[in-house]
Amino acid sequence: MHPAAPSAAGDSFFAWLFSRAGITAEHYRLVPAQRRLAACLRAVGVRSVEEAYQRIDQDSSLLELAINTVLLGVTEFVRDSAVFETLETQIIAKWRFSTPKPRVWSAACSDGQELYSLAVLLAEAGLIQSAKLLGTDCRRRAICQARTGVFPAGAVQRFSGARARYFDVRAGKAIASAQLRQCMEWNVADLFDGAEPGPWDLIMWRNMAIYLTNDSAEQIWRALIHELAPGGYIVVGKADYPPAGMPLRRIAPCIYKLDQD
Repeated sequence: MHPAAPSAAGDSFFAWLFSRAGITAEHYRLVPAQRRLAACLRAVGVRSVEEAYQRIDQDSSLLELAINTVLLGVTEFVRDSAVFETLETQIIAKWRFSTPKPRVWSAACSDGQELYSLAVLLAEAGLIQSAKLLGTDCRRRAICQARTGVFPAGAVQRFSGARARYFDVRAGKAIASAQLRQCMEWNVADLFDGAEPGPWDLIMWRNMAIYLTNDSAEQIWRALIHELAPGGYIVVGKADYPPAGMPLRRIAPCIYKLDQD
């Protein structure tokens, strides 16, 4: 018999759910997860937590569906246009002369739209063929979506003019060009199992820290910094801030540079 979950929050249900998925629930703040409880129950097709235990036990395919609903990955192409303008004009423009083989890791990348956005900028700068682009996420379904490079046609509307050529839009779908896809790698990986070995010239870790406990967020910050190249950059969400004492200098909203001293 499964432990009864508190009717107001479902704390023990989330602990059980995360454990079944191989994710340590203690890393995550419960309040944001609790807000997704009703949506999680609807996704599984039940009305109560106890029914959810039973349905997921009976049908293991519902486990990933439930996790995807709780750990909702919010992303979009060119999300925060000002951030991507800074990346293009202040970082990638310099890479053309100083970093001919840029290495970029998108940690907790969801379905990869932000990494594809950066790939377009690199292609425009003539750096895509020599770049190493890696996207990782703990949700297998999200990585499968990223790997296909197929998105709803409306998702790429922010790409206009010459940049629209990087996606083939037809039958309501937008398909990333082979030029982008062949330079990108995608892995299912949990950040708490370890950071991807660097050195990385740029790491994108956006809008995840706010869902973690303070200690867990600091653990990830330190792991990412350890894999940054000297003078490398970390791009985060609007509500994500590095803990005090980190060797990072804010150069623009949401963008930090690793001090080389």
